[in-house]
Amino acid sequence: MLQAQINGKPLRMIVDTGSEFTVLFRDGARALGLSLRPLTDVDFYGATGQSHVMETNVSELKVASLVARNVNLAVSGRSDSDGAQGLLGSYFLLQSDVEFDLAAKKLRFFTAKGCTGDQVVYWGKAYSVTPMLGSSDEKKIRVTVRVNGNPVEAEMDTGAGASIISTTVAERAGVKTTSASVVANEDTRGIGGQRISTYVGVFPSFAFGDEVIKNARLRIADIFSANKEIRVGSHLPIAVGNQPEMLLGADFFRSHRIYVAMSQRKVYISYVGGPVFQAPPSATPSPGK
Repeated sequence: MLQAQINGKPLRMIVDTGSEFTVLFRDGARALGLSLRPLTDVDFYGATGQSHVMETNVSELKVASLVARNVNLAVSGRSDSDGAQGLLGSYFLLQSDVEFDLAAKKLRFFTAKGCTGDQVVYWGKAYSVTPMLGSSDEKKIRVTVRVNGNPVEAEMDTGAGASIISTTVAERAGVKTTSASVVANEDTRGIGGQRISTYVGVFPSFAFGDEVIKNARLRIADIFSANKEIRVGSHLPIAVGNQPEMLLGADFFRSHRIYVAMSQRKVYISYVGGPVFQAPPSATPSPGK
């Protein structure tokens, strides 16, 4: 979370690399006195379903020395218990190279000039590196990780409080929600408002580049089960968009110093301490055991 300004008024925004767009929550937009207009046939889809969208125009959006002027912003969802009034999305965050140093509570933006390879890891610690997936103009941090040796497409999503892997991919890695070693966890909720069941399982190995974590405790859920729509001419709900198989959430960011080199299409990480994945050590038995 950071403090931004809209039209000179302060507001708290969640740094959300998993959202392409910068979004104001409805009550936050109204508190700022902004005029809202509905958008026809425009919806957002997230891990827990669909949310209708409105739009507003702001004269200025400012974060530190970064300024966007005369921009239209989406308005959707509602404020959370931490008082956040919106999401700062990836089109704003990933305009250049960006470093996430949550241990120091810093977000740093860089213009890469004459930098090659690992020169961007200027803090001088051991690091792992992996290429980013997708095209050069894509504003998503997607990488390939390995779970129990299996390649998994993961999106690095600061807006997700904890890392989570889809049930399908977990099963592919040999961990089922009905296994005796898997326990039920609390439900989760996203911008769509629907709740989905989550579980916790132990995976013998998780690898990001050269960094390997043994016996990783990961949350498991059918994370995009509610992300469906019914199109004209069909009565069958179908999945929307190209969804990742795993989300590397804020817990992963807190335990690493992360440099996203948009100039190179690579991600560099250094472990800085603490648990990499924050999944509870115990919970209630999973149903069907």
